[in-house]
Amino acid sequence: MTRIILVSLLLISLFSCKENNYLPKAIAYPRIILPEFHEYKSFDAPCPYTFEYPDYAIIVEDSFYFEDRLYSACWINVVYPSLNAKIHISYKEIGKDISLEKVMEDSHELAYTHTKKADYIDEYEVSNKYGVQGLMTNIGGDAANNLQFYLSDYKQHYLRGALYFESHPNADSLQPALNFIREDMLHIFESFQWQTSN
Repeated sequence: MTRIILVSLLLISLFSCKENNYLPKAIAYPRIILPEFHEYKSFDAPCPYTFEYPDYAIIVEDSFYFEDRLYSACWINVVYPSLNAKIHISYKEIGKDISLEKVMEDSHELAYTHTKKADYIDEYEVSNKYGVQGLMTNIGGDAANNLQFYLSDYKQHYLRGALYFESHPNADSLQPALNFIREDMLHIFESFQWQTSN
């Protein structure tokens, strides 16, 4: 029995003397490959608005609001398949679907529900050459959506948008995609127009 123990110890010492240069893996995030731009396409559905979006994104009608079916083709998602992201866009007619006071209150509430996770919240007004006005909200940190906006003529039309990633909210790993989509959102603002007739 003593011999077995001695032989075992000798074998263990022979194999344990090998020098190994193991390095722990550094903390890293998956590489995000940003899509390649070719051209802008026009969103021309039977809606009271139109805008341009990049060809690497697709428009998908949003047909459900929680459990209720929508009867409007004007609630859409601008989907980025390669980035696992979407800009959710909802439209409401002021005076018919909702009051101006209510949409403004809802917009503020939806932006500030992220204060627990947000490092900061910046708001700035946006407008374009077509007379469209609105507000863009940047939410820093690990919030569920880092970019929100609304556009309105403050009389008849109200459109709200929010960027969502289909992943755990981690601001560090999502920052390249967030910056990329922010540029697309700016082009949506610049090209956005209210349609005068449906």
